[in-house]
Amino acid sequence: MKGTRNEPASVSVLKFGSSVLEGAAGFSRAVEQIRAELASGRRVCAVVSATPGTTDNLWRTAHELALEPPPNLLGSLLATGEHASVGLLSIALAAKGVRVTPLTAAELDLRTVGPPLDAHPASVDSALLRSTLEEVDVAVVPGFIGRDADGSMNLLGRGGSDLTALFISHELAAECCLVKDVDGLYDGDPNCPHSPARQRYVTASWDELARVGDVIVQPKAVAYAKRHGIRFRAAALGRQGTEIGPGPNVLERVAS
Repeated sequence: MKGTRNEPASVSVLKFGSSVLEGAAGFSRAVEQIRAELASGRRVCAVVSATPGTTDNLWRTAHELALEPPPNLLGSLLATGEHASVGLLSIALAAKGVRVTPLTAAELDLRTVGPPLDAHPASVDSALLRSTLEEVDVAVVPGFIGRDADGSMNLLGRGGSDLTALFISHELAAECCLVKDVDGLYDGDPNCPHSPARQRYVTASWDELARVGDVIVQPKAVAYAKRHGIRFRAAALGRQGTEIGPGPNVLERVAS
């Protein structure tokens, strides 16, 4: 699978959110998704969120200790959740014989601008990512977090791992899939019996996703993708999902 000196390996960015990283079984399913991508001849940059409830629990405890925790200290605390997921997924991949390198936020050097708890990505060490993925099959990186000009840990806002993945895919000119607990964008909530989904989008525009899917993909991430013309997929593990881009909006009926 290793690219030649004249032909670097193709790269896919796969983002695994909290909803799919629940327990050992969740990480094992993520490994199978990554291995399927490797089998297609691509290297993988895996962007991970914290495990379910981790960020909320840390946030709540910090605010029990201090009414307004300093943003730089709060960012450093919450980053431990993403870094734990980086370690867990790396262990799970290595156990299956996958060549993997975990990267910390400091090594990734994703720089941010804006409010410390709702920042925007500005730059990343894409050369490090490319060189890493010439040597191993998978680089695992934390989503949601970055560093400002002073080196303080910043957060990309709720759901910020989506933005991390799209930003990295843009910097690497790589394909991107946001792996969710639902298979793409629907005309309703497929997990809610009171508002059942009747149709799934095969393709959808950035504007349509912003209109009906702000729970599925972080709105900041959708705006970033539209601004830079980034096509991506939102899909469940092992599924095709919905292709997001300029459109058109094409739906198919959900089997009852």
